[in-house]
Amino acid sequence: ELSQKAMGGVIGKGGASIQEIQTVSGVKATTLEPVEGETVRCIRLEGTRAQIAEAKSMLEQKVVMALGEKAAEKMQKHISSRLLERKRAETGSDAARGGVAGLSDFCVKWGVQAVMARKLARLDAQLQRYMIRHFNPKKAKPVNALRGYTTALSRQPQKWRLEALYEDGELDGEVCETFAVGEGGAVVGRGGADADEDGADAAAQQRIDLEVVEQPGEQASRVYGDVQPHHCRLLRMGDDFYSWALETDIG
Repeated sequence: ELSQKAMGGVIGKGGASIQEIQTVSGVKATTLEPVEGETVRCIRLEGTRAQIAEAKSMLEQKVVMALGEKAAEKMQKHISSRLLERKRAETGSDAARGGVAGLSDFCVKWGVQAVMARKLARLDAQLQRYMIRHFNPKKAKPVNALRGYTTALSRQPQKWRLEALYEDGELDGEVCETFAVGEGGAVVGRGGADADEDGADAAAQQRIDLEVVEQPGEQASRVYGDVQPHHCRLLRMGDDFYSWALETDIG
């Protein structure tokens, strides 16, 4: 949420400023239509958490440049106060709108209040969908059972994710390929010459090469994901596997 003057500074002449934010951060920024009687305007940011964080930082800088530091701070306090008031009046169904489709109805069905609904909406989408399909408390009160249920789903190993993938159709032959991984584990990543940069050790390690859509332009990794030659390593842990990220620039 931004004041009218701040929104003007964020958009810039001919939309130059908002375009710069999108290009640098990789987000998709959309200015929403003003609501009659409201003194603030809204802008929607869509992207990864890292992209949105970077875009917010750029937005804050442009607001300070447009209003000045004191006015920008005053505007932020006013908007924060409005946001707090809205959250206090929010129902569980309203608070769940930031989650996957069906989460609002789920909160109505089980009497989930706004605070808990906001926590559910922050869970990853696969967990939310699985929870909506399978949560069915038998004895405990639904809200208490829901806390225990989401905690259990978040513990490792998360074998339920394979069931979730199957239910979502992600394990169909045209979408997913199955690999047998030996006792020594495997390295998952992008194939090609760069994949052999670790020399003999890399040659001895089982590799699983991912299909990558190669697109020109510096924004390609923000759109299609950043698959590295050594993306992650699968380690055997008894009858389970542990996936260990090998780099920090995953898109």
